[in-house]
Amino acid sequence: MSKTKLDPITRDAIDWVLRLESGHACSSERQVFKAWLAENPAHKAAWQRVAGLLKNPLADLQSVDRRSPGQLQAARKALLDTPSPVRKKALQGGVLLLLLGLGAAGVVDRVVPLAGLMADQHTGTGERKTIELADGSRLTLNARSAVDIEFSAGQRRVRLREGELQVDVAADAKRPFVVATDQGQVRALGTRFMVRQGTDESLASVQQHSVQLDTLGGLQRKIETGEAVSFTANQIDPQTPTSRSQADWLEGRVELHDEPLSSLIDALRPYQTGLLRISPDAARLRVFGVFPLDDTAHTVSALAQTLPLKVTRYGPWLTVIDVRR
Repeated sequence: MSKTKLDPITRDAIDWVLRLESGHACSSERQVFKAWLAENPAHKAAWQRVAGLLKNPLADLQSVDRRSPGQLQAARKALLDTPSPVRKKALQGGVLLLLLGLGAAGVVDRVVPLAGLMADQHTGTGERKTIELADGSRLTLNARSAVDIEFSAGQRRVRLREGELQVDVAADAKRPFVVATDQGQVRALGTRFMVRQGTDESLASVQQHSVQLDTLGGLQRKIETGEAVSFTANQIDPQTPTSRSQADWLEGRVELHDEPLSSLIDALRPYQTGLLRISPDAARLRVFGVFPLDDTAHTVSALAQTLPLKVTRYGPWLTVIDVRR
């Protein structure tokens, strides 16, 4: 996930939505909220936007909790009983905040990524979106992605806050087309390429023609059709073709050829509302095949039928994948 931070007003608005929707807000808290709302027109604008975006996810989560009493507690116990390496990874997942009773923000973030709420364009969990930009370029966002679009007289710039995009660039000799990430920028020299923003690095791959990569540390590289590189501010690493560098997600699938199962699970996570966790032993299993992204439950069940896997589900909150003992 990108390290992009929400502005303080938006963060306060999210906090108020979660507190008021919890059903535990007292009358004094509601009075404080009314005062906050009236204090600044920007507060009201942020509240309206955030409340509108989070209304349906919160309602869905509350409905699930009513339909599946006890599942939340079971999921919490399963995470805490998981062997140490997996538990360490699980603790990094924001959804555990709710599983441990520390707040609802983590679960809501699994439906509507909170870091992307104020982006110009964003997608939720399991959602892909194609946008036609003002210059005629076509921008497609993978699930849980967010971008800011900054067009001027001298440049067309897309800032990738988090997630993954592919762009089909319309020709414009006077305005270069650039996709910027936390680690550098990719400038189009042709028409079609993909960029992914990871936690500590970015990835760029080219489907047609070429791009120019410039890292924040001053490194440069031209990337040609069929090539892919991962990069940080101070390092560029060519990548062999794998599911990470392919754009099969545009068609709602991921194709793997002798890759670890962890690669498939990573591709499925942006499409899974709850936590999707895999043990180290299961993660190392090798996988071949084409797998759908839009029905993660079906994909995981199919894996359990063809691989020595045990899949345990705790309602919608948590799915744990381990080797069958």
